[in-house]
Amino acid sequence: MSTPSDPETPDRDAAEALGPLLDDLERAAKAPAGARPPDAVERARDSLDATLDALKLTPEEERAMAPELARLRELAKKLDETTVEIVAFGMVSRGKSSVLNALLGRDLFEVGATHGTTDRRSAQEWVEGVDGPAGFADARLILVDTPGIDEVGGEIREAQARDAARRADLILFVVSGDMQRAETDALVELRRHKKPIILVFNQVDRYPDADRDAIHAMIEDERVKGFVRPEDVVHCAARPDPIAVKVRGPDGKSQIEWERPAPLIEPLKIRILDVLEQEGKALVALNTLLAAGDLHAEILERKVRIREEAAGRLIWNYSLAKGAAVALNPIPVADLAGGLAVDVAMILALSKVYGIALTRPAAIRLVRDMTVALGATGLVQVATRLVGSGVKASMAGLTVMSGGLAAPLTALGYGAIGLTQAVASASASYVIGHAAGTYLRQGGEWGPHGVKNVVQQLLTQAKADSIVDRLRDELKSQLKP
Repeated sequence: MSTPSDPETPDRDAAEALGPLLDDLERAAKAPAGARPPDAVERARDSLDATLDALKLTPEEERAMAPELARLRELAKKLDETTVEIVAFGMVSRGKSSVLNALLGRDLFEVGATHGTTDRRSAQEWVEGVDGPAGFADARLILVDTPGIDEVGGEIREAQARDAARRADLILFVVSGDMQRAETDALVELRRHKKPIILVFNQVDRYPDADRDAIHAMIEDERVKGFVRPEDVVHCAARPDPIAVKVRGPDGKSQIEWERPAPLIEPLKIRILDVLEQEGKALVALNTLLAAGDLHAEILERKVRIREEAAGRLIWNYSLAKGAAVALNPIPVADLAGGLAVDVAMILALSKVYGIALTRPAAIRLVRDMTVALGATGLVQVATRLVGSGVKASMAGLTVMSGGLAAPLTALGYGAIGLTQAVASASASYVIGHAAGTYLRQGGEWGPHGVKNVVQQLLTQAKADSIVDRLRDELKSQLKP
C-alpha cells in the first residue's frame, strides 16, 4: 500500500524550526552590537510565514480558529513594522500610569490612587523613544498600561495583565518600596515568559536618601537576585509629590504655593533605550517568535480537537447507516457488498477530514486489512451476516407465498435477526472507522504496533465503553416500523 504524505509533518517541522532560530536570535541578542546579524527580523518573518503556510487548515477550521489566526497575522505585522511593546506591570498605586505618562511627556494614561483605575489594557505610541537607539528610526515603540495584579475583582484583570506581559517585548515592573510577596510571586511568574524586565523603583522622592538606598539594597540583594540584573533596577519619581514653594507676589508679599516638581524619569528612559540598543531588532524577532510558537501550539491542538470531533461524528453516522442498511436488506450477500461500500465511503470521507489524499482502491485495501485484523470477531460477523441474510430471504419468500398471512411472524423474526446483524455490522464499522482514523492521523502509517494491535485495542475499548449497547439502542429506535 502506498503511504500518503503526513499532513502534520510540515506543522511539526515548522514548530521544530523555531528552536534553532530562537537559539540563533538569542545568541545574536547577547553578541556585541557590531557582530549581530542585520537580518534577524527578516529571518523571523520567513519563519512565521512558513508556520502560517504549513498549517494547512480546511475552510471550516480557518473559520473556527479565526481569532488565533488573526493574532498570528498581527505578529507578522509587528515584525513588518518592527513594533516593540513596552508593558508596565505591577500592583495598584505603584504609579504604572504615571511612569508611562512621564516617558511620553504628557498625561495620556489615566492616573488615580484607587483600585480599579486601570480596568483594561491601554496603549500609546512613544514617538520620542525612537530617537534614541541607532537603527530604530523605522521602528514603532508602544507603551502599554495594564490593570494592577491586586485589582478589586481581579481574576479577569490579572489575566488581562498577564496576557499583556506575555505579548510584551520589554516589561517595566513598577514598585514603590520594598516588595510584597504578591509582587515577588508575580515577578517569578513573569520570568517564565523569558522577557527582559526592568524593575522600576518609583516614588523615590518620598524617601530620605538613606532609606531609599536601604530599600534598593534589599530589593537588589534579596527580592530580585537571580531574576533581575542590578543595572536593571532603576530609580524614578514619575509624579513627585507637590512641595511648598514661597512665592513673592506683585505687592512684594510672600505666600506659600504647592508645586509639583518635574518628573525624575531620565534614568529609566536611558535604561530602556540602552536595552533596545543592546538587543534591538533581535529582541523583537525573538519575542515575536516565542509568542508565535505558543499560538502555533494552540492552533495545532485545536486543529486536532476539531478533526477528532468531526471524525467521531462521521464514524458514528456511518456505523449507524451501515447497521440500518444491513438490517433492512433481505437479499443474501448483497448486504455484505453494501456494508463494504459504506466502510469504503466512510474511510474516503475520513481522509478528507484529516487532509490526506486517499484513492478508492487504497480505501478498499484498508478495509480488507482491518477486517482481517478483526480476526475471529470479523469472521463471526461475516458468517452471522451470511446466515442471517439467508434466513431473512426465506422469511421474505414465506410472506409472499402465504399471501401476507405469515407477515406478523415473519416481521418479528426478521426484526430480531436484522437487529443482531445491524449491531454486529455497526460495531465492526465503528472499530474500522476509528482504526482508519488512527492510520490517517499518523500520516498513513500504522506505527510500531501495527494494524492488528490498533484494531484489537479499539475493539476492547468499544466493549468497555458500551459502544455496542449504544449502537443497539440507537438502531432500535431507527428500525422501529
